[in-house]
Amino acid sequence: MTTPTTDPAAEAVADLSALLGQIASDPAPPAAEPPAGAQADAEPVYRNVEAFVGDYLAHVVERRLASGPNSGLNWCPRWWAHPEAISRLYALWRAWETLRVSDPQTGMSIWWRDHLDPHLAALTAEYGPFNRCNPTKHTDPRPLPVDPAPPEVLAQLPDADR
Repeated sequence: MTTPTTDPAAEAVADLSALLGQIASDPAPPAAEPPAGAQADAEPVYRNVEAFVGDYLAHVVERRLASGPNSGLNWCPRWWAHPEAISRLYALWRAWETLRVSDPQTGMSIWWRDHLDPHLAALTAEYGPFNRCNPTKHTDPRPLPVDPAPPEVLAQLPDADR
């Protein structure tokens, strides 16, 4: 009797199928228009941004990571310690949750093109918030220097306290 061997290609397809299954909240074919109130009634797939980053984003984004002299994506394992990263990743999560419900046919394509690609590029850019981090090292963020605005400048703004 022989033991069956594991097919790496079959395992890869099974892993991809599992990830794609997370995207689809309903195994039935998507309706042309979501029912009225569906957006308000839909439960999020991920309970918060941390779950979204750890359980989804980290598994579907495939990029070469920067390491030593090799070029690659600057990523910080402590993404949550960077205020800009929190804001951008939160926006990505909310857009993902909204588009999967509001546009089940093309929403994920829109999310990748209009949301993930620009935010990921900004986060991991040479001058982005992760620029001094790598997959094994976090560097605390440095806020931009800010001088107080002169009162006469603030007084000219439409929302100035009068």
